[in-house]
Amino acid sequence: MKNSTLNISIIDGYLDEPSCLGVPPYISPHLRYLWGALLEAGITPERLNYISIDSLRQDKENYLKQLEAEDIVIMIAGTTVPGHYLGGQPASAAEIKEISQKLFYPTKVLGGPITLIPKMRAKFKADFDIISSEVAAFDIYQRLLKKEIPLNMIAEKINSWAIKGAELVKEHPNYPHLIAELESFRGCPRPKHCAFCSERLKKVSYSRSPEAISSEVQALAAAGIHHYRLGAQTDILLYGAELKNGSFNLNPAQIKELYQGIRKADPQLKVLHMDNMNPAQIAKNPKAAAEIIETITKYNTAGDTAAFGLESADPVVLNKNNIDSTVEENYFAIKMLNEIGGRREEGIPKLLPGINFVHGLIGESEKTFSHNYNFLKRLLEAGLLLRRINIRQVVRLGSYPEVKYSQGQFKKYKQQINQEINHKMLQQVFPKAVILKDLYSEKQKGSLNYCRQLGTYPILTAVIGKKDNFFAEVKVIDHGYRSITALKWPQKFSDLKKKELEALPGIGAKRAAKIIVEKPQSKKELKKVLGEGFNFEQLEEFFRF
Repeated sequence: MKNSTLNISIIDGYLDEPSCLGVPPYISPHLRYLWGALLEAGITPERLNYISIDSLRQDKENYLKQLEAEDIVIMIAGTTVPGHYLGGQPASAAEIKEISQKLFYPTKVLGGPITLIPKMRAKFKADFDIISSEVAAFDIYQRLLKKEIPLNMIAEKINSWAIKGAELVKEHPNYPHLIAELESFRGCPRPKHCAFCSERLKKVSYSRSPEAISSEVQALAAAGIHHYRLGAQTDILLYGAELKNGSFNLNPAQIKELYQGIRKADPQLKVLHMDNMNPAQIAKNPKAAAEIIETITKYNTAGDTAAFGLESADPVVLNKNNIDSTVEENYFAIKMLNEIGGRREEGIPKLLPGINFVHGLIGESEKTFSHNYNFLKRLLEAGLLLRRINIRQVVRLGSYPEVKYSQGQFKKYKQQINQEINHKMLQQVFPKAVILKDLYSEKQKGSLNYCRQLGTYPILTAVIGKKDNFFAEVKVIDHGYRSITALKWPQKFSDLKKKELEALPGIGAKRAAKIIVEKPQSKKELKKVLGEGFNFEQLEEFFRF
């Protein structure tokens, strides 16, 4: 069959790698590359179909009938880091197997990060006609054209497909409320890799020019997307860097060109965030790193997070897992990022570090929990802020051994960090009465709308009030351990409902009930209802009369 006559469906199983996120509201670049590669291979747009795994779940029977009529069905999947998701749920191994076993006519292809793991390739070998590669676009393009593309042309092809594939965003059920994940380079350039990380398994690597990324942004903006995250790289500091005698020479000029180019490519840009930054490179190259952080802070949008892969504050664990940073290097990097990126825009810090702790690593002992907690306490006492603290358990890949530890102790340790560290950090990062803008509701329960902004590691915000899918502005009113509570803003006092009144400082259920009965129409009347001893000033910034 000619390529132009093929009917092809792509199932987006959502990606979650250490250096790439594709779970809604994010859309992975690898899905867009594949869409562009298929178009370039001669597949006509009207014969191409995109289905998210969430959409398939909601109407499985009908979608399976539709897929059975296709010539080729491509499943892209792979989560190699553990995560808790609100906007979407990645395809599970059981779902992937079920879908493949219920399809008979089409040629079934499995691609994405899932193929990096040998046991997964073996698991699905009998269910799929083709086990593709981590970058499925490159492999499938070659198969369709029946010719081999030289490896040194990968970046050139990726750049072309990124532009052609930008239109895919319109097929996503979340469109236009999407964050386009942008890839600056693929693969970890470090000579030695962390022992537990899936980056070491990647066989394909390339780097993209600032001009190519700007052209991709221009195409995405034309397709209606204005939220971006430079997330698909292991360390933004190493973009354009040169490895010489085992050390990296950072390239601040290229990173400045990258950020300026993105800003110029989309004048309507609403969000520009990033993901990974290696604290070791900040400590080893402080001058160049400071210049890069200044650039990011200048051109990004507020609320940005630089994810630091500290992984553990236990020196034994760091050493035994080839983790490229020490505890003191992390402290130095966190301090620098606070000093440069901690300045606020409309009350929100521009760029703060976020750190990851992973448990179940080689060398871990009972002392590891204490090392981690004491490091966090040290940061808090020094007035250094973290945007978020991720505590998770390692996903075992390949031959990485199982290191057991007490789940009970692990639970107590997480609870201690939540109560004594996370709560205080959130109070400082998002102080009471600060305004957050453009929040999208992902889940609604009772009087709460569970919302997030479009951005990197957006804070979960419970907005009290009637159900709504979008809130233009909210005001922070309270703090949890990993989330915050807010009220819609601006609001007249007379419009506040019982649950909103109860959330106001010092009000509670009894006073709220009294206010509803008395119906005060002015500040004077409200003060009278609340009584002389009530601190009225703490209320005034949350409503208007």
